[in-house]
Amino acid sequence: MRAAVIAALNSAPVVQEFGEPPVSPGARKISVIAAGASPTDLMRAAGVYGSFIPPCIVGGEGVGRLEDGSRVYFGHSLSPYGAWADRTIVPDAEIWPIPADVSDGQAIALGISGTGALIPLQEAKIQAGERVLILGASGALGQVALQLARHMGAGTVVAAARNLPALERLRERGIADEIAQLGTGDDLGALKAAAGPGYDVVLDVIFGPPAEAALRATAAGARMMSIGVQAGFTMSVSLRDLVSRSHSGVGTGMRPVAERRAAFDRLIDLGQRGKVRVDVTNFTLAEAAQAWDAQRLSPHGKIIVSTGH
Repeated sequence: MRAAVIAALNSAPVVQEFGEPPVSPGARKISVIAAGASPTDLMRAAGVYGSFIPPCIVGGEGVGRLEDGSRVYFGHSLSPYGAWADRTIVPDAEIWPIPADVSDGQAIALGISGTGALIPLQEAKIQAGERVLILGASGALGQVALQLARHMGAGTVVAAARNLPALERLRERGIADEIAQLGTGDDLGALKAAAGPGYDVVLDVIFGPPAEAALRATAAGARMMSIGVQAGFTMSVSLRDLVSRSHSGVGTGMRPVAERRAAFDRLIDLGQRGKVRVDVTNFTLAEAAQAWDAQRLSPHGKIIVSTGH
């Protein structure tokens, strides 16, 4: 079968023939229709996130068909069989049905990215009228988070990211009230300019120095939820920064299957009702190298790789 394979650490995927997934107890083979890309795919390939033993097929989540023809979303393909391939193999518990009126791209965008936004925002317990900052807002997870924050009752939703045109598009779409451009030399100043009396909730997708700045722009009683490390693996804070505030690291992918599936089902319902939509960019499996490069350059949405099935 065709597959986008990473043969060594710190290398880009190459489309080549790869052996068929074997029959495995408690798992099912899926004919892949489309697969998603994420920052963690790049981190795994660089050897800085989780276990990655090449050669390995890229990706873990996607949409496909079971042997009976039913269309499903799947996550957590069994290594080395990733989602950027004609077929993959997935544990039974990670295979979830999806409605016919939900597109492949939106189903994938609401999977790992969507649940990564929903679970920490639920735990932050947004109160009506609060000011919510999404740090790293231009990506798929950030876009979902902006829309969820509004749905949960936020009074003002602020999007922060490095790319100004992408931020302006979020404001034009009406899913961000205000924007803050990062990476211009003064993240704290940029975030404070949009903070008003201070942020009540921060969903941090990037960590590192921008997260330090965001914490210092919060109001008393603020809840900061960190779920990604694209800007760095560490941050330095003083006790003064944390007084009357809370900071939590949230690992959504490690949550029980039932919790993640409930979050996914809620997101699918919101998507069907027009409450959540994510920008997607489509590639074919033959364009795997271009899709990989697009993900590396921080796409402003979800990268989707279609097999043509």
